[in-house]
Amino acid sequence: MIYKKRDGILQIKIFFVGLLIGSSYLIGDTIYKSFIKRHKELNEVISILEIIRMDLAFGLYTLEEIFYRASLKKDYCLCEFFKNMQEDLSKEDGKTLEEILNKNIVEVKKTTNLQSGEIDVIKKLFLTLGQSDIESQQRLIDLTCENLKKLTGDSKEEIIKKGSLYKKLITFIGICIGIILF
Repeated sequence: MIYKKRDGILQIKIFFVGLLIGSSYLIGDTIYKSFIKRHKELNEVISILEIIRMDLAFGLYTLEEIFYRASLKKDYCLCEFFKNMQEDLSKEDGKTLEEILNKNIVEVKKTTNLQSGEIDVIKKLFLTLGQSDIESQQRLIDLTCENLKKLTGDSKEEIIKKGSLYKKLITFIGICIGIILF
């Protein structure tokens, strides 16, 4: 009878230790995937900016139309942002571009893994669109793309260094806690 009770307690301990280790692995994997997602999102932003630069080169599109064309890229992280920007610009409620941008940039912060510095760079770029000649705007977009490309290099290093480290470290901590509890 005593052995059955011990066996039952041992099985419960093993179950909870396994659950703890599995949970710690999943937490580490989630953190690792957030680093990967940020890198992917930075590349998507660069692609969208290049599309916007090409649209500006034709000079036939308004800012509203450029945002609409960017919103058609449904698999990109900022498609909803561009759709909302286009819809807000089409309304004639007297709001400035900065007010519309501030409203919509909040959603970008919530729905993406982009860091605040990267979002600020994008915000500053969009605030300057339409305020100078086409060549200046294209150069500004090119400069922003180059800066974002440098950040993608940094994010790739973060995936290798920090992402892998967090994944392994949190799993190791889960194993250690499991051993201590066992």
